[in-house]
Order: sequence, then structure tokens, then C-alpha cells
Amino acid sequence: MNKKNFVRIVILLAAAGTVLALYQHNRGSNRVKYRTVAVTRGDLESLVFTLGTLDPVSVVEVGSQLTGKIAQIDVDFNSLVKKGQVLAELDKAPFEDEVSINEAGYRLAQASLEKARVSLDNAKKVYDRQLDLFQHNMISADNKDTAEELYNNAKDDVEIAQAGLREAKSEVDDSRIDLANAVIRSPIDGVVVSRDVNVGQTVTARVEAPVLFKIANDLNKLRVNCDVEEADIGKVKEAQNVRFTVETFPAATFTGRVIQVRYGADTTEEDVTYTVVVEVDNPQAKLLPGMTATIFIITASAENVLRVPNAALNFEPPSSLGMKKNSSEKTGPDQSAGQKKARVWIQAAGGELTPVMIKTGITDDINTEVIEGDLKEGEIVLAGLEVDNRKN
Repeated sequence: MNKKNFVRIVILLAAAGTVLALYQHNRGSNRVKYRTVAVTRGDLESLVFTLGTLDPVSVVEVGSQLTGKIAQIDVDFNSLVKKGQVLAELDKAPFEDEVSINEAGYRLAQASLEKARVSLDNAKKVYDRQLDLFQHNMISADNKDTAEELYNNAKDDVEIAQAGLREAKSEVDDSRIDLANAVIRSPIDGVVVSRDVNVGQTVTARVEAPVLFKIANDLNKLRVNCDVEEADIGKVKEAQNVRFTVETFPAATFTGRVIQVRYGADTTEEDVTYTVVVEVDNPQAKLLPGMTATIFIITASAENVLRVPNAALNFEPPSSLGMKKNSSEKTGPDQSAGQKKARVWIQAAGGELTPVMIKTGITDDINTEVIEGDLKEGEIVLAGLEVDNRKN
């Protein structure tokens, strides 16, 4: 049952009780009495209630970019890690073999380039000699053209060998990167909150890297994403203070603050809610991720103010009972932001009922602040009807 439905049920039950009391009074078999409450002075807080789950501020998923078998694991759940620290290693043998093969290919490509350069040098010498002879009309044009063609082919061979060397170098670099990536390291300082791999397990990296570890960057600060109902979201602002409890420590109260009110609504068949993000200091790491928090967002507060119980604000005596009633005095919103006019009732010594108009401020759903009005601390006001079942 949500909060709005609960309030409706309470109001209906109160109304039913009033009708029953009036019915018994009109029958003449019972005597009507009034339930009374006192005006007090004290502190008030207007609260918005919600629930949420404690989560780290940031969690980094660490995976493997390679397919291979896990050879060793160096950390476990709750391990504190530093950036660059080894978390686990894959079996390196296949990657070391690949490096060796590619390094051998690179050396072969170097030899091929060197050979092509020697051939180019020889071809150039032949061409230069043939060109000189041709210019002195000592050889035919065919002989010069043949030497030129061999020279151009030698230049092409050098370019091909250079490209082969670059490719071989790239393969060596890639295999060395793979060998380095076989050692899985932490990308941040933090604490291991999840380990999803065991020694001997084969991990497969295809479309995306499989997640092996989750590391929270800092458990000294946590966050709660909580849902606030549409009726209450207008009261919630950034920087408001928050109190909350968790089931693990029922006697302890923790504090936080609102850092974000998200505009996007989450709509279901029954409710419209908005996400409010609460940041929580956790210097002793007493609170753990995943704990359910019962949250009270403090939307307004007042100290040492005059307070009237809400039951008195909701009470209106039946018209059949004797009272002074000024029809021009109606309840309703005041022009001042956050303030409303309201009416409470007092009973004179002779039994006569008199309304008192007041201006109200914040409420904690039990008591409401009295900003203006002819009420004083300790004054008794009416809050409902009681039936005395003793016969006259």
C-alpha cells in the first residue's frame, strides 16, 4: 500500500468514527465528549520518506581482452588494490610462443629487405653503366631499356620488403601487447567487490571482454538512488540533509545529503516516481554496498516553535452541536509561500465551542507549526469526539 492510499484510509476511518459518534448522540442514549490535545512548543521537521539501496559511487568492471586459461589469481573479495596492481594472470605460454614466432618473422623480413636493397644497389650500377654506354651510342636502346626495367623492379622489391617489415613489426608489437594483457591489472585504486573467475577457468573474449572483477573506487563514500513519489518530489531539493537507517544497525542513525534530483519520471500503472541521488559519508566502512536504507529527506525544519497536533487541524465539530461559528472564516491557502490558514476549536467552561483561526507552517505529519494565531503553549484544543457509553 502506498503512502497516498494509507492517508485516504485513515481519513475515511476518522470520518466514520465521527458519524458514529453523532448518530449515538442524536439517539439520546449516550453523552458526547470531546477528545482534546495540548498546544506544545518544540522542534519540527518536514520529512519525505523513501527506500533505497546503498551502492559505491563508482564501480569499474575489469575484464580480459584475450581468450585463455586463468593461471593465477592474486586478489579476492574485499582486497584493497592499487592502480596497476596484478589481479590475475592468464597462461602466458601461448602468447610467449606467438611473440617468438612473430619476432622470427620480423628478423626474416629484415633479411629480405636487406637482400632487396643489395639487389637494388647492383641493379642501379648496371643501369647507370648501360645508360652511359647508350648515351655514347655504344649499345642499343633495348639493352638500356632492359637494364632500366631491372632497376625499377629492384626498387619495387625494396618497397615490398619495407612493407613486409612494417607488417612484421606490427605483428610483433601486437603479440607483445597480448602478452602484457595476459597479466590483468587494476585500473584504479579501490576495493574488490566482486570476483567472477577461478584458477583453471577458460575465459573467452569475442564480442566483448568477459568481466572478471568489479572494483569500487572508494567505499568511504556511498550513494543511494531512491524513488520519490510525484506528490513529494516538489519538496526535494539538492543539498537537503538526509537521515537513514539500515536493518543491520537498527539502533544507529546515519546521515547524507541530496546531490541530484533527476527530471526523468518512472511511470507505472499505479505511481509516478522520480529518482533522487543521496550521497553518504562512510569513513569507517561500516555501511556495505547492497544494504537497504530507510531514508528520511529533511525538506524543512524549525526549532522551538509553537506546535498544534494535526488531529486538531482535521477536527470539525458537527453542526448539530452548540458552537460559535463565523462563516466568513474559511480555511485555505494563504498568500505567503508554504503557509496556510487553518482553524482549531476550543471549548469554554460552559461547554460552548469557539473557533480560532491560525496560520500554519511546516508539518511532520503529527504536529504542525503555528506561525500566527491566538494560541499559546499549553492551551487545550479539540481533536475529535468521544462517546461515553454510560446511560443518563
